[in-house]
Amino acid sequence: MEFDLCPRSHAREVRTAIGSALCTACVRQVERNLRALPTLHQESLYHMSSHRRISNPTKVSGSRKRDHLNVSVLDARHNIAAVLGSWAQIVVEERAVPAPARSVPQLVRFLTHHLDWLTAQPPAADFADEMESLRTELLGVIDPAHAGHRPPSAACVVDYCTGNIIASPQTSGSAKKVSIRCSSGHSWEMREWLALRKLMKRKREEEA
Repeated sequence: MEFDLCPRSHAREVRTAIGSALCTACVRQVERNLRALPTLHQESLYHMSSHRRISNPTKVSGSRKRDHLNVSVLDARHNIAAVLGSWAQIVVEERAVPAPARSVPQLVRFLTHHLDWLTAQPPAADFADEMESLRTELLGVIDPAHAGHRPPSAACVVDYCTGNIIASPQTSGSAKKVSIRCSSGHSWEMREWLALRKLMKRKREEEA
C-alpha cells in the first residue's frame, strides 16, 4: 500500500494525515499560526509609529516629540490582509460560500472554519508556509529578534525568467508602494496577487 508523504520540510519522511495533504503536525501548526494572527495584528498597532529623540533638550519652542510612521509595520499589516483575503477568495470561489468581512479577525475565523478543506487541497503546503510567514513577519515588526526569517519563494511566472517570486510583498521606491517582486526585477501589485497565485500554480503543474 502506498502512502502520501507530507510535502513540507521535515527531518524525515512523514505521512500525511487521513483526508489531508499535510501531516497531522503541520495541520496543527497552521491552525496555531492562524489563530495567533489577530492578536499579533492588533499588537502591531502599538508599533505603527517610532519616536525620534529631541536633539536639544533645552529648546522649548517646537521641541514636542514627533511620531514617524513605521513603514515596515504598515507593509506587514497590508500584507496579512491581502494574503488572508486571497486565500479566502479561493475558498469562496471553489466552495460557493459567502465571502467574509475583510477584517483580519473575520478572515482568520473564516479560514479556520474551512481549514479541513484548505489542508486537503494540492496547494496546502503553500497555505501552511504562508500562514507561518505571516506570523513570523508580524513577530518581526513587534520583536526584531524574529526579523531574520525569509518568506517562501516560487519560480517567476514570466516566460524564460529564472528568478524567484518572494511570497510576501516588499517596498518599492521612495513612495514605499507595496508590491510583489521576483529576484530578476519583475513586479506585481497586491491587487494582482490572486491572479499571480493561479499562474504560479499552473507553472508548478506544468513542471511536475
